[in-house]
Amino acid sequence: MFNILENILLESGLGGLFELKRKDDYRSKGKNFIAYRVKSNTYKIRGFELWGDENKYFFRIYHSDKINYDLREKLLEIEGVIKENNYSIDYRMGNLINIAIQIKDILSNTDIIDICKKDKNYSRISRFEGLSLPDIDISEGDVLGQTFTWREIISIWENDLEENNIKKELSKNGIYIQRSKDGTSRYIGSACGNGGIIGRWMKHLTSNGDARDLNLFVLENGYSEILFAVIEFYEGDDIIAKENILKEILGTKNYGPYNSFQLNNN
Repeated sequence: MFNILENILLESGLGGLFELKRKDDYRSKGKNFIAYRVKSNTYKIRGFELWGDENKYFFRIYHSDKINYDLREKLLEIEGVIKENNYSIDYRMGNLINIAIQIKDILSNTDIIDICKKDKNYSRISRFEGLSLPDIDISEGDVLGQTFTWREIISIWENDLEENNIKKELSKNGIYIQRSKDGTSRYIGSACGNGGIIGRWMKHLTSNGDARDLNLFVLENGYSEILFAVIEFYEGDDIIAKENILKEILGTKNYGPYNSFQLNNN
């Protein structure tokens, strides 16, 4: 089934407009569909899905409820729409590649690109007011194995909707890593108080405290060079001991002057 979806995205050129985040197979969970999730983008499109079986496939665009109105109206004009709601548009016809080509052509239109670039989400927190924030799929609850940018963290933190499952998960206590994009520079930390891991990340973004070497790395490279990730959710009283063990195993502790790689100085 993945080969069919990937062929649709490849042959149409639609897949080339997006960066793959991950592939999800829901058939093992009793749902007859697969998904090609994409990273945050100008269009606020979150993924493409293929539902059904070989006798009656349909193709879904999964998008943010804040998708640009004009873009969504253009997508609804494509022949083959069978269903739509605030988060998705479903298409069914004999040749799904043709539908994907029409979607690609709409997304490649310079006028659509321009209006989507102007249609941004902005931070409401006074410290970050006016900062443009990426679209995040807050319905996701599985954060292990994912990395987050500093803008994505702020976007998740500011969203107080009850269905913000990703914030609920990240509000748990545990051990985390902040690393450079190439993985060579690493900082290990833990969260065991109010706000959990995401609360701790927000403190890093506003005040790094005594994290000397991490501070220096940020001054030298900027936070855009750093990715955040959860290593393990943990509620035990020995969380600091576990954190220190990981620092030793991963070699993140620096016993000398700043070297830009080992970012734990304690």
